[in-house]
Amino acid sequence: MSLLEDRYRHVLRLLPASYRAGREEEMVAAFLEGAGGLTDRDNPRPRWSEIASVAALSVRVRLAGTPAVPRYHAWGRAVRLAALLGLFFHATLSCLWFAGFLNTYALRDLLGIDVPGALGTTMPLDAGSAERLLDIVWGFTCLFGLAAFAALTRGRPAAAKVLAVLALLSVCGATLRLLYVLGPFAFETITTHILVFGPPVLALFAGFHRDARPPRRPAWVAALPVAAGLALYAGLSALSVVTDSSVDDTGAWAWPWMDEPGLALLALLAAAAYAATRPRTPGGRDAALPLALALLTLPLAAARSMVFLHLSGPPVLGVTYTVQLGALLLCGVAMLVMAARAMPAREPVQGPEAEVFRP
Repeated sequence: MSLLEDRYRHVLRLLPASYRAGREEEMVAAFLEGAGGLTDRDNPRPRWSEIASVAALSVRVRLAGTPAVPRYHAWGRAVRLAALLGLFFHATLSCLWFAGFLNTYALRDLLGIDVPGALGTTMPLDAGSAERLLDIVWGFTCLFGLAAFAALTRGRPAAAKVLAVLALLSVCGATLRLLYVLGPFAFETITTHILVFGPPVLALFAGFHRDARPPRRPAWVAALPVAAGLALYAGLSALSVVTDSSVDDTGAWAWPWMDEPGLALLALLAAAAYAATRPRTPGGRDAALPLALALLTLPLAAARSMVFLHLSGPPVLGVTYTVQLGALLLCGVAMLVMAARAMPAREPVQGPEAEVFRP
């Protein structure tokens, strides 16, 4: 065995063993043919493009878009569902943020209407200032999250990927814009936002590959975050009337549930309750939903734990954060157990269902 062939076989270990069993010789031969007759004296190595193609194939095989291998298909459906649920949450918050933006610059600034308790009622910035322009630009970039979810539900994953990245950059950019206000809390805030909104973007890129195109859903599905965002805006505005924004003993129990990780936690717990109580299908329980929720639990728990870096305030605040973190961990374990029980058995890839490799 030549040095180059040995190195190609080492790269191919990225693929599942069942897949390599039927395709390894064919793939090694194709790689060696394209190498141009290099010898061991040349110290040949696989090209980075070849390594990237094998890595991409490994992701496509393990997150299958067809049910030929049920276990890989279950993983693929779970990752795609995690992307869809995460983008739905981001889209809902996009509508929430945009409603607060309209309340500040349309109702309060232009019409002079002040809605008691409504979110986004901070004083508009000075007319003509660069800060005001940045604030208005950010207000409209909030809609990238809604656009990403709409593109995915309408069967356009490529556009959804671009819009999801822009939405994530918009969230992080809003934190950087307030860097002089947040001070030492800026790192904590940016990290929290990345942990909450970043994993669905990664799941979107990994799960929706060329062999797993999303179905085209009705237009009303794309509008669901608008209704959810408006309902959430009304609920949070009403809750802010009865709680103290200074986070004292009278309202400290509520505020940990009203930030992004707190809202994500409530959404995840509701989805987990649905997964645990929904009736079984004729084929048994489906592993995709509990596995998707388990995948989203770990980064959300990390995001919630960030508050303990600079925790201050009344004791009830720390107790509430601890309860939230415990609920997340219990939920994640429960979803993992459900997914493990429903996961299909391992199967080897055989015959024509294995994809033909093209380096």
